[in-house]
Amino acid sequence: MAYHRIYRYTSIGRPLKLSRTADKAVLILMAIGAIVGATNAWLDGANGLQIARQALLFLLIVYGSWALGKELNPDDPVAAFLGMAAASFAALVVDAPGVLIVFSTLGLVRIVNRSSGLAARKSDSFLILLLVLVLIYLMDSPFYGVVAAVAFILDGSLKEPLRHQWVFGLMCIGGTIVYMVDHDTGLIRMAAPDSLFSWLALLFLLIYALNILLLKTVQAKGDANDNALDFGRVRAGMAVGLLAAILGIYRPDDVVILIAVISGICFGMAFRKGFKAPATP
Repeated sequence: MAYHRIYRYTSIGRPLKLSRTADKAVLILMAIGAIVGATNAWLDGANGLQIARQALLFLLIVYGSWALGKELNPDDPVAAFLGMAAASFAALVVDAPGVLIVFSTLGLVRIVNRSSGLAARKSDSFLILLLVLVLIYLMDSPFYGVVAAVAFILDGSLKEPLRHQWVFGLMCIGGTIVYMVDHDTGLIRMAAPDSLFSWLALLFLLIYALNILLLKTVQAKGDANDNALDFGRVRAGMAVGLLAAILGIYRPDDVVILIAVISGICFGMAFRKGFKAPATP
């Protein structure tokens, strides 16, 4: 049984539990992030509305990066905080770090790995679909539509599949094709990395891809029912995050938070020799 009232409205929400030390820490860090964002805007001479917007932006980045880190490596809670730290630093040095893609990717990964312990509702899938279509145009990136399509199709194909997710996947592909025809563009602009960030992004993505390939077991459990998560779904969710982060090679500003989260996971592996001894949740 779902024990939290949030599951009356959504199946992919994962509420913070004040009984857990890590969740309390996140709430405190969200408040600190808001203060840092507001202070940074104030020092730049921003007006009141801009200061409030920056405060909200940093608050969302702190929570979103931590939550995404938990999804992309569910058995290593420390790595989520490392990713949060990297994302917060990135937000200070990048003028317009993408936030919508963080939450869109978070939703896609949760649809695939079912970390809440529940299958996504149709309303969840519909809202994520709308967000994906908006992001295709905002980021000028039809490739993200393919990433979303892969996520929906995976949910419709893996253990205990939801067959209607194929419809959402096909709608993502349709939206991608419409954008490509309308803008007379290709799926992705393939080019060699041309900046230090792009090369670092490529390095972290390769390390993370290796982590996915070497992953053998998953110990994390669903929030709503305390059942063990399906290994295949968790691994597939990690792959969806990896696909989304590929955009960071040629669209660094839009995907800097995703890359920062993955870098935190990679550093967590390095500090604890994660390939041989994964962290215990």
